[in-house]
Amino acid sequence: MLKIPSVIEAHFDVALAEKAVPQRLNFHYKKWLRYYLDFCHKYHLDKSAKQSLSDFTKKLREKRQNAQQQKQAAHAIFIFYEIGRFKSNKKKSLREKTGVSRIKKEHLKPTEADWKPVYDNLYAEIKIRHYCPKTLRAYKG
Repeated sequence: MLKIPSVIEAHFDVALAEKAVPQRLNFHYKKWLRYYLDFCHKYHLDKSAKQSLSDFTKKLREKRQNAQQQKQAAHAIFIFYEIGRFKSNKKKSLREKTGVSRIKKEHLKPTEADWKPVYDNLYAEIKIRHYCPKTLRAYKG
């Protein structure tokens, strides 16, 4: 089971307080968030997409979670989504302030660099350290 990243957990705690979620339910809300993040990781879903929530609630029904638990889980994830919107708005405003823009791939030019010596050194290091041959393929990739 994945652990909730500390930054997200801190924002989530604040959001729970702002939404007036009773203190006794905070544990359960964090549990649902942890389950949701783990579910998204396991099935390679975008954790900020609304479709992931419907897939998650469908899974909860399959696991025979009652309607109250499903409602509580959905509320916890909606609070998580609100945190994500807040953080993404901050990032946009920071990018606008600094004037930093993303580099488009079509502007990147290929170089004529010779990577053979680098790969040879990498191969030698992996051989010396007795790593698995798959490691070399992964590192070369």
